[in-house]
Amino acid sequence: MSPTTSEKPAPRFADLLKEILDKIKYHPQDITTEDARRLSENVEVRDMQSAKIISAVEAFAAANETVHEVNPKLGQAPHTSLPTLLNDLRAAVDQNPADVTTEVLKEAQSVVSKMQKAVGHTNAPHPELEAELREEIAKIEPKVVEGTVTVEEANHLHSLEARAHGHTEKGGITSIAQSVAAKRERQLSLSSGSSPVSSRPCANSKTISPQEQSHRDKEANLHKAEAAIQPKVEEGSVTQVDADPLQSRETRAHGKTDKGGLTASVQSLASKKRQDSLSDRSNISTGGSFEDYQHRKEQSQQDREVNSKLAEMTLEPKVKSDLEVVNKEPSAHKRENSQPVAEVK
Repeated sequence: MSPTTSEKPAPRFADLLKEILDKIKYHPQDITTEDARRLSENVEVRDMQSAKIISAVEAFAAANETVHEVNPKLGQAPHTSLPTLLNDLRAAVDQNPADVTTEVLKEAQSVVSKMQKAVGHTNAPHPELEAELREEIAKIEPKVVEGTVTVEEANHLHSLEARAHGHTEKGGITSIAQSVAAKRERQLSLSSGSSPVSSRPCANSKTISPQEQSHRDKEANLHKAEAAIQPKVEEGSVTQVDADPLQSRETRAHGKTDKGGLTASVQSLASKKRQDSLSDRSNISTGGSFEDYQHRKEQSQQDREVNSKLAEMTLEPKVKSDLEVVNKEPSAHKRENSQPVAEVK
């Protein structure tokens, strides 16, 4: 007698039964022991037909496993599909929630921990925080674009994302927000001349991790170096000895130096000053001193001025003489033409 409508398997298990029946009909060599297990666990034996189907599936699965052991090219090796197991677990919990005990929950959490280690995440995600995370991101994004996000806001977003996902996305909105906030705080500290660490409440130190404290210390050292070198930059007296420690501190704090930033400008000024100094000193003889070089330079300038004057003085008499000759020639020509012509007799 066929089962009534109320006795028919649930839609999910009906689909499972249809899937396995199609395998028996078209691809019996693909039936695995996992198919047999799922069928026996999820389909209740109500009549002779369902019993024969389950027995046939178990027989095919055992045969395929034996064939594979004899010839690995044939049959199928036993394989456990994690997505299938998760779907089965979800269906079992939905169908019989009362079967979930404290011990079952502990075992499930243990499996979750192993799965997290397998993918490289050690913190358990909390999907229930996803909505709160999306709201926080929506509030932070405009401030990131404007460059007005604070360190506290960026750190809160970082903490929220780490709790929601078990980790933070590299290159995501959280890391961008932290970068923008750190840059903003550096600019504010430079304009006010105070360290960002000293301006924060001491109560926050209780919740600061060692990594965060180390980062703040590096930032503070960088700010001190920038404040100390700023007057020399304005005077143009910065040297390579001043520039190298600043570059070292910025590299330790940020992992690199910002192109176009203060460190790059200081390095450029120091390099230019060094090149100018080398260029000047290359003109000094080996046995002389810098004062001798300056004296020779001034003497050379004086010599050029004297030579120029002498040249002018030498040219003036010659020019006057030439002018006199030119002026005399027309007069002589006139006197010659003015003589009376001899009378021809």
